[in-house]
Amino acid sequence: MFFPLLQLMNRSGVNSFSLLKLCQKNSRKEAADKFYIFLVLKKQLVIDLAQSAPFADIIATVGPKFNAL
Repeated sequence: MFFPLLQLMNRSGVNSFSLLKLCQKNSRKEAADKFYIFLVLKKQLVIDLAQSAPFADIIATVGPKFNAL
């Protein structure tokens, strides 16, 4: 699900992306799936996550093991 997005980030040089933008036209289940994948990738150190306030958008950036994919 996210691997094509991660490959696109790697090729295009984009350093961050928004969970809110990724989930714009998704159902609740699809959005929950993407959130879960964000957490799994964070645990594996593939991405870093930042959130400015509770309930604010979550921004993912390249993590230390991003290029190990």
